[in-house]
Amino acid sequence: MKKYVDGIKGLVFSATAKDTFTLFTGNVGAAFWGFLFTLIVARSLSISEFGVFSAVLNMVIIISSLADLGISSGAINFVSEHWTKGDRLKANEYVKASFLIRLVVTFSISLVYLLFSPILSPRLLASNDPGMGVWVSIVVIFWFLDLFFPYILQARKKFLHSVIYDNAYYVGRLLFAFIFYLVGMLTIEKAFWAFGAGFVVTIIFTFIYIKTDFMKSKPTKETYVNLLKFSGWIGVNRLISSVSGRIDIQMLAAMAGAMATGLYSIPSRLASFIIVLSGSFSSVLATRLASFGDREKEKKYILKSTLALLPITAGIVLWIIIAKPFMLILFGEKYLPAVPVFQALAAAQIPFLFTSPAVSAIIYAMKKTVYIGVLSFFQLAAIFALNYYLIPKYGVFGPTITFGITNTLLAIYVWFQVIRYYWIKK
Repeated sequence: MKKYVDGIKGLVFSATAKDTFTLFTGNVGAAFWGFLFTLIVARSLSISEFGVFSAVLNMVIIISSLADLGISSGAINFVSEHWTKGDRLKANEYVKASFLIRLVVTFSISLVYLLFSPILSPRLLASNDPGMGVWVSIVVIFWFLDLFFPYILQARKKFLHSVIYDNAYYVGRLLFAFIFYLVGMLTIEKAFWAFGAGFVVTIIFTFIYIKTDFMKSKPTKETYVNLLKFSGWIGVNRLISSVSGRIDIQMLAAMAGAMATGLYSIPSRLASFIIVLSGSFSSVLATRLASFGDREKEKKYILKSTLALLPITAGIVLWIIIAKPFMLILFGEKYLPAVPVFQALAAAQIPFLFTSPAVSAIIYAMKKTVYIGVLSFFQLAAIFALNYYLIPKYGVFGPTITFGITNTLLAIYVWFQVIRYYWIKK
């Protein structure tokens, strides 16, 4: 008995478990600060203004994902490898190379969008104000450091520093907006300037945690080639996943206008907590499934992890039931029409939650990443086609139906592959 107790203690207090818990807590914290920021902005702006704000922010996230090119994952791979070996000089070469690639690509895409913003903004941002296109380009720059350096800190095994760095950005942004909210002066422009406040905070923490030693290194051509080779397909997958997960708001802005976008954006933000929960749960599963190397142990763990999702699902169902008073207390009466949208969207995310054990098994135990890569192309095409048909017909409920269909198909597909591999194949 003591042997099993010691084994459980070793697992719970292992470095891997502590790092996983640290990252999970950090992700939840960042999501919470982000939610509070959304809350005060939504209460300060009209529904139409908030719709435009959400469309701008959504476009920023899509562009930032495009600018990543998978370089963040490449940086984690190579920096972690050389940092662990004690070769700090080579690790810093990869930090500088990945930083310069991201910086050049980010500025280039921001500039291109800025040049074409008079054409793109009325179609994608539900606004004829040319300033909204300018804000897209500016906020992409403001967010750049926070979307890069936490990965470098993780590669250096400084997980707590990574969490502090990331959360500092969101807290700085929130405090700036909250000050203007208290005096009744939080406008859409000041909400965007809040990202600038977060940018200043990240500059400070960059000097504290990252320092500038890496800028003195001299990456070779081989360093850049290795980064780009490793990051290529990861960048494609990340881009497709980001676009497919964000295209709903942009299509609503283009096809249904700012009011519908504003009503949908609050439920979308709330439902994103389910996505964060699913991602954090997958991170925990990944470390275990990658280490088993035994089909029977993997099967048992997959079943246990699936059962663990039942109480989480019960919590989501309860959230759906109390959605009306919840929305009324937080966002006020003007967002009551968004209640049924949230209920439908939250229900549509439940099948996605149940894909976590299967997807983790496919990637980390079965080692069949091609299954997920091929599926990402189908998801993007299906989400675009369904939204194109459903938004004109059902308005703000169109994307909720789309997610319900695509998430259910995703769950069926990944579980079919897992069941076939573990329970049907000999």
